[in-house]
Amino acid sequence: MLKQNDAELQKELKKKTHTPKDIERIKFLSSGLFDFAKMAERSLPKKTWDTASAAAKAEFIKEFQRMIENSSTHKFKTTKFTPPDSTIYEEPKYRKNNEEVWVSIHSWDKGKDMLMVYKMDKTGNSWRVWDLVIDDLSTTRNYQDQFKSILETKSFKELIQTIKDKADEYAK
Repeated sequence: MLKQNDAELQKELKKKTHTPKDIERIKFLSSGLFDFAKMAERSLPKKTWDTASAAAKAEFIKEFQRMIENSSTHKFKTTKFTPPDSTIYEEPKYRKNNEEVWVSIHSWDKGKDMLMVYKMDKTGNSWRVWDLVIDDLSTTRNYQDQFKSILETKSFKELIQTIKDKADEYAK
């Protein structure tokens, strides 16, 4: 699944120019495997998540996903990406009675190795990413640290507004 998705993404990134339709395709390929609801939940302190209303959780998930997707799109529009020289996919490591899997990918560009670990849970018959670790930096943990810091001085509603504002900023 990851190999196929990656091959399609690399094909799109190799294009010299990108139409709005290409950008949408890149956005889909780069974020389509993610379980944003689980990422959002794991990015918040447990107490914050547990005490939030269903409506607040839904709004947080929506804005969190929008922020990540808009950020990715912004990066694709403003950064020149070159496909890696080579990519090696390690054998998946199954955990928690085969309900969770970690897939490590080594990507080399000009002799430099970048390690990415996709942490996935099984949702129905498919696997969905809830964390992407790049060179030992967890995306989910990074958001968790940022949100925890914000929540020390702001309410959950204000955090959602901050994320909404950031998503809007990336959309420009």
